[in-house]
Amino acid sequence: MILRAHRMVRRARCAFVVAALSLLAPLASAEEAGEPDVQTRQTAREPAPVNFMAVTAPARLADALVTATTWAGYDGAIENPRVSVSVEAGLLHGLAIAVGAESSTGGKGELTLRPLIALRLQVLEQEATGVDATAAVTYRQDRFELDGGFLQGTIALGRRFDRLSLVLNLSYGLDPEGDDREGEVCAAARVEVGSGIYLGVDGRYRHDLGSTDPNRAERGRSESETLAGATAAYAHGSWALMLEAGMSRVVTTSVRTGPVALAGYTATF
Repeated sequence: MILRAHRMVRRARCAFVVAALSLLAPLASAEEAGEPDVQTRQTAREPAPVNFMAVTAPARLADALVTATTWAGYDGAIENPRVSVSVEAGLLHGLAIAVGAESSTGGKGELTLRPLIALRLQVLEQEATGVDATAAVTYRQDRFELDGGFLQGTIALGRRFDRLSLVLNLSYGLDPEGDDREGEVCAAARVEVGSGIYLGVDGRYRHDLGSTDPNRAERGRSESETLAGATAAYAHGSWALMLEAGMSRVVTTSVRTGPVALAGYTATF
């Protein structure tokens, strides 16, 4: 009887082990099968563009090796086309270089593209600090071209709240001679109202901070410039189409106001 009882216990243990292995095997195989799917999804995901605004710079770098952006339109206040094109490439983690061209505001009705180059550094990330921030240094020739161009430093701050994104830019610049100085504030807000559809506002205020250049008055440089408009964008995967329309105002010895309309395209690679 005792031997028979031991045999029954051993058989019960064996049956329990077999049953447990049969239950765990499908779970293990499901986990093994699930890992490649996750990797495939991560590999297939394309880095989305982040710059949907014409005048306000984003507060974070794109998760892409290269980003190309172009804008074109017309500004009634300066009676000139507005055209810009830029290509930004990542150098190191959190550091990118951008090269491109901007239309000059010098001559009425004339389209003249002048070069620019910028370095952008990701200083803060929202995931770690609660806010995004980039610092940029730009040399551009679309402004103060008769003085050899313009050196500009910019701090961009931003935060995302689910579907809402807010960005603020603070800039200070001077010509290479150091006798002309300007300050600039840009701000933008964007809401995702549908899958890949964004609506928002974008604006810039630029002001003369003083000059000791004896030729400044005769060159007719502006005392202040304001541009503000509504924006719309459609993003799909690694590219996006943008529209911006509003008003522009330039103050020199007189005040000129006019409509502004711009269309843009951006893509990551």
